[in-house]
Amino acid sequence: MHVFVSGRPSLDLLGTLKWRRDKPEELLHSATDVRDWFASSSLGERVVPASADVDRVRAVREALYRAVTAVRAGNRPARADVALLNDLAAAPGPQLRLTATGAVRRSTTIEQALALVVRDAFDLLGDDVTQVRDCANPRCTRLFVDTSRGARRRWCGMSECGNAAKVAAFRARQRP
Repeated sequence: MHVFVSGRPSLDLLGTLKWRRDKPEELLHSATDVRDWFASSSLGERVVPASADVDRVRAVREALYRAVTAVRAGNRPARADVALLNDLAAAPGPQLRLTATGAVRRSTTIEQALALVVRDAFDLLGDDVTQVRDCANPRCTRLFVDTSRGARRRWCGMSECGNAAKVAAFRARQRP
């Protein structure tokens, strides 16, 4: 099951590799995982990835992670990452077709779905990068957009990081 707590599909894709600092946990193991992530994401794209596409999605995810973290830190992203991401952003998006019955059919390849993710990240970097935050859990490496009142959100999500921190703080207060 995938978690979508980042506020943007591009950041949610980055979250498919958890705990980057100590014991990375990969969530995209198979073409089925990739298919399910895209279908469950706010993009809602229905893709039919091949096994080789898993490595492609992971490579794009990592290039995007490096680029986003570099820009947030005021640094230049690596040239190879810039080239890869720019090529994807320039690719055509999903194909829409109107049928004779008036229904709209959508056809999306993995490259087109990745183009949507990269464009979302570019929109974020161009407009809202100052709202991107790191989760306050020292182990967590998930990024999220903080649109909370007063910009005081600390956790990527309450179900995993926020709740664990609150339980630990409560237990610490209960000890003599």
